[in-house]
Amino acid sequence: EDNIFCSEEDNSLYFTYGGKSNVLQVKELNYQVNMASQIPWYENLAQMKMPWSWKSDPHSHVSIIQNLNLKVQSGQMLAIIGSTAGGKTSLLDVITCRDHGGKIKSGQILINNKPSTPQLVRKCIAHVRQDDRLLPHLTVRETLLFIAKLRLPKFFSDSQREKRVEEVIAELRLRQCANTRVGNEYLRGVSGGERRRVSIGVQLLWNPGILILDEPTSGLDSFTAHNLVITLSRLARGNRLVLLSLHQPRSDIFQLFDLVLLMTSGVTVYSGTARDMVQYFTEVGYPCPRYSNPADFYVDLTGINKQTAEKEMESQKRANILAKLFLEKVKGFDDFLWKATEGDNAATTFSKQRSHLNPEEAINMPQHSSDQLPGVLKQFTILL
Repeated sequence: EDNIFCSEEDNSLYFTYGGKSNVLQVKELNYQVNMASQIPWYENLAQMKMPWSWKSDPHSHVSIIQNLNLKVQSGQMLAIIGSTAGGKTSLLDVITCRDHGGKIKSGQILINNKPSTPQLVRKCIAHVRQDDRLLPHLTVRETLLFIAKLRLPKFFSDSQREKRVEEVIAELRLRQCANTRVGNEYLRGVSGGERRRVSIGVQLLWNPGILILDEPTSGLDSFTAHNLVITLSRLARGNRLVLLSLHQPRSDIFQLFDLVLLMTSGVTVYSGTARDMVQYFTEVGYPCPRYSNPADFYVDLTGINKQTAEKEMESQKRANILAKLFLEKVKGFDDFLWKATEGDNAATTFSKQRSHLNPEEAINMPQHSSDQLPGVLKQFTILL
């Protein structure tokens, strides 16, 4: 059993981000992928297609994200939910400048009011991918110490690195398995939830202000997934901006989110607080049935049913109508969030979350330039 809170209170904060507050904005984003570039060259040649025609075919360009807007700031956790192939992972890849094979047709992404660049992303954002890429033969503590030597600035002493590792272990509730091997499908080690938290800890070592996670609960049982999202919620309360994608979270996980972005086929059908989503869809004519999980019901409602051509056309038409209706509802709002009342705004939520933090809990990460980080030669010697 993945017991996270065996000896510690679940509301304690060990590792608060002490830097400046961050704001992430996406404005009128349109993103396309050239499907022809995904086909191996030999298959194109087999169809008698010449290399110069592969990328010039207008029918090969598919819109993955259309007219998407969002704004989220430190102290908030935003969950991107939706059916498969809804554009969730593509959005995270575009934000983190990992959009290989695609192209931003229009729109912009701003980090603290600055245009997003790979250099700015590396400085501000930690990206936890869906699959765990860890060394199975190392223990949890050895894994974090190894990464600390590779990533923390050169002016950190060994004792400071060890202290940072212990702080991350405490924050992610990994003390009970700190000396257990990470393991994988072939080597027995920590549980799936603990391994997922180690992956988060690897990124948390350098104390980022923005944490982005792609399907963090994938492959986990409901109990472990719930406790993992509790951990992410606690990290958001520590003055971090947490952005994650999920397929269909269960009801108790859904209630932990501050903000929700519901996507289908690359368009937004709802963006606002989790507690207001049922009220919004009720007002537009789609009330959630009693005893139903709102996340499940509305993901199914907005999903594209491809069983038959008729069902696909019908579901696509409904999704387009809901997307157009939502754009009309939030027209003129700077944060692109639907609000039930004037008082329910992101600033109120943020101030409530920050009120739980004590000033002495903040751990400041010294500002450093690229020449203060371990160089290639230093990292190579560590690998040896």
